Amino acid sequence: MEKSAGLPIRIKDDFLLDFGGELLNAGSEARYFSSMRNFLKDPSSAYWRKDAYHIYRDVCLREHKEALAAANLQYDVTVIPPGRIGIEFVKTIGHYHNSKQRTNIAYPEVYEVVYGRAFWLLQSASEDFERLEEVYLVTASKGEKAVFPPGFGHVTINPTDDILVVANWKSRDCRGIYEPYEIHNGAAYYICESQKLLASGSTAEDMDFLPNLAYKQVPELLKVGPRELSQYDLLTALPSYFTATKNLASIDFLNNPENYLDDLIPEKLFK
Repeated sequence: MEKSAGLPIRIKDDFLLDFGGELLNAGSEARYFSSMRNFLKDPSSAYWRKDAYHIYRDVCLREHKEALAAANLQYDVTVIPPGRIGIEFVKTIGHYHNSKQRTNIAYPEVYEVVYGRAFWLLQSASEDFERLEEVYLVTASKGEKAVFPPGFGHVTINPTDDILVVANWKSRDCRGIYEPYEIHNGAAYYICESQKLLASGSTAEDMDFLPNLAYKQVPELLKVGPRELSQYDLLTALPSYFTATKNLASIDFLNNPENYLDDLIPEKLFK
């Protein structure tokens, strides 16, 4: 995984990460399954692990620590083991972002698939979070990056039977707002395992996208992929840790989204 991450990271047998003593990080944060029930389609569902996923905060090489702090930027890594929570594919609980001080513009974020395949479920909402305005399912494979626009909440889903490792860049002033997801029992759609009947009479695994009726309005789910954004040095062939630390100004939009609003829209970020 070192080649795709641009960092000396290894997955251990217990689905945790080994940094080999070469990396600095602020410690791991486990999301225990017992704390996720209010975010699920079926709160009585079971899961095969106590910990549903782990987030490693502020990961960096020692040589970059001061520069990242000065640039007000942070790099995190999230590990999501495979599995199902009831019929739902395992996922993060989801959150929106706060707005930059003295503006009404929420912070954007950059995500990257380091290992595996990811679904990112993005949604924008009315001011009271009751009516959803746009909902996108962004599908990404190893190496692909996605910019989450200002105002969009997001959930990461592991739709496979393999581990998923994603990384994200964000402003250090960006924080998660989880309550709107919790009071609505999750995101706009539940992504669930299902079976389809083949012409031969046998069945094959499939998936359903079930709207969450806890919201007063759920729009059509738009399925998209991430664009390659060379203007921000976000290239599929190169790890974002490598490109960003070579030129931290390339992701200035994470701290100053108000200067990039014309470009930070779904039509220019997804295809």
